[in-house]
Amino acid sequence: MPSPGMAGNRLKSRRSLPFFFSMAGCARRCIYCDQSRITGVGTAPEPADIRRRVGGLEGPAEVAFFGGSFTCLPAERMEACLQALEGAPPGSSLRLSTHPLCLSPEAIRLLKGLSATSCPVSCVELGISSLEDRVLENCGRGYSGEQALAALDLLLSEDLPAGAQLMVGLPGQDEDSSLDDLRRIAALKGPRAMDIRVYPCLVLSGTPLENSWVEGRYEPLSIEAAARRTGLLLHKALAFGFNVLRVGLAETESLSGSVVSGPHHPAFGELAWGDCLARMLAERNPFGPWVEHSRRRSFFTGHGKWGLRRLSDKTGIPLDEVEASLSFWPSRHVPRKGHL
Repeated sequence: MPSPGMAGNRLKSRRSLPFFFSMAGCARRCIYCDQSRITGVGTAPEPADIRRRVGGLEGPAEVAFFGGSFTCLPAERMEACLQALEGAPPGSSLRLSTHPLCLSPEAIRLLKGLSATSCPVSCVELGISSLEDRVLENCGRGYSGEQALAALDLLLSEDLPAGAQLMVGLPGQDEDSSLDDLRRIAALKGPRAMDIRVYPCLVLSGTPLENSWVEGRYEPLSIEAAARRTGLLLHKALAFGFNVLRVGLAETESLSGSVVSGPHHPAFGELAWGDCLARMLAERNPFGPWVEHSRRRSFFTGHGKWGLRRLSDKTGIPLDEVEASLSFWPSRHVPRKGHL
């Protein structure tokens, strides 16, 4: 079973150096988005700042351009930012996020040109959100599901590592829609590697989505409903061979002060992974006993025994019996008979 990190995200073997291009390059504003409120960063970095910080690295790192649509920037600005990576330590790489409609031949040429440098592209993540046209239109995304799939296919055909950023709880989106999105992307990637991130839709102050919520035209998911839906999506994603990078937005003071409704929780990733792992254990052995690694203990015992409660729900076994039937290793205690 793949091992999620303790915050519900992939464990990384090297450091990350993020730069936030808050909504830079975005041609339109999606109804749920305000990158400045999410990240707390209001301005895009200058190439000189990128060069300075990259040059100060003492070892290889994954540089990340997030928070906007990097390849939607003017070609001169995009090229200057990429040239600023020339001083990166050998072994470094670049991860970036962008809009599905902004993979021009010039952008592809610039990204592929990094393959011969000390900082080649490790992943181009596309903000897909959904593949259902009705949902995309509701959110003001500006593209169709087929266009999003075509953008992913273009990256793969150009031998550029691709990733997808998906969301749950969008206006007009249901559980079946999210699962169908995942199946369509899985069919496109086949046996090839692909990263994904999954975010719950939150209602942020000052966004058009807030107006919809206030007027009663949009009802966000509860925390538990969003965690269950995301847990199911993770379960299927792992079965399809996706590499799950992150679940839920990184908690910031700016984000917590901007959410007016929706499934906001500082440990949303742990809730979603708790649901996912409960599904896995129930599928593998519906009656128990079960053994899990101790680093996953919080997924089960934390947050009001959320993972244990989900395992009880999935198996129909009373909570106290589920708790007695789940052991964690390594442990200083000898496991009870029948728990190995």
